[in-house]
Amino acid sequence: MATTRLTDIFIGDYYQTLAPVNSPELTAMYESGIITRNPALDAIASNGQGVGTVSYWQDLDPNEEPNISTDNPDDIGKVGKVTQGSMKARTLYLNKGYGVADLTAELANSEPMQQVRNRFGTYWTRRWQRYLIGGSRGIIASNLANDGGDMVVDAGARISAKAFIDAAFTAGDAADQFSAIGVHSAVMKQMSELDLIEYLRDSQGQIILRTYLGKPIFMDDSLTMADGKHLSVFYGSGAFGYGLGEPHTPVELDRNASGGNGGGAEVLWERKTYLLQPAGFSWQGDEDQNKSPTAVEFAKASNWKRVFDRKQVPFAAVISG
Repeated sequence: MATTRLTDIFIGDYYQTLAPVNSPELTAMYESGIITRNPALDAIASNGQGVGTVSYWQDLDPNEEPNISTDNPDDIGKVGKVTQGSMKARTLYLNKGYGVADLTAELANSEPMQQVRNRFGTYWTRRWQRYLIGGSRGIIASNLANDGGDMVVDAGARISAKAFIDAAFTAGDAADQFSAIGVHSAVMKQMSELDLIEYLRDSQGQIILRTYLGKPIFMDDSLTMADGKHLSVFYGSGAFGYGLGEPHTPVELDRNASGGNGGGAEVLWERKTYLLQPAGFSWQGDEDQNKSPTAVEFAKASNWKRVFDRKQVPFAAVISG
């Protein structure tokens, strides 16, 4: 019986137009609004340099007193000034190939191209989540090392409602900016035991959303500090910006006649140029295009430096257990 091969069905242009529809692992963070696409980051991801600078205007200083108007034309009013700051963003150049053996079972579906796309879409979504969690761990570690931990509350052995509230208010009167919370499953369990969580259910009674203080909560067991303590993170809307570049050949099918000890093999390759930037932090790590950082390197305190004032940074954290 004839067997359908990837080479029989693969159409590169069509493949790239398909959106992955399989439910990826832990996508609540992407649906909560904490990640937004930014044209400035698209431009950096497309510059081919590996890094780029995002410039921003500093806010007007609210502590500067206004001038007192007089009727004397020789009185010269003091003029304030606006200044620019900048943060450095790091581009990721990544690729992944999957052999036909991993896909064969799914190709019996009536939409084989969509099934191939789904598998890769799920893979990349999981990778971006690991980078996002890595970045979250890195900026909190950097805050503890360099900024006196002014974004962080230590809850001790167990989480508490007070610790969460105290963490949010490390941002002062900007505490309302937070729109989602990421926690370790052990912390979620403790929150459930303390009846801190509200549940949104569908018509069948299935839980479709967990919230605390009206904010959606997502779980990820990689939310830990280097010493193994649990890390709970408050995220504001747009806490991470992302940008996309365009690889020269985003998707490619490789037919290797000598693979499989001469039996033949096929590998589908995807290439991604992606940039994920935490708001208010500047990349301090390696800038070599050939050394894109891993998610583990995103989690290193030494790779991040805060360049925004505390209230302007849409992150807060609780460390526990």
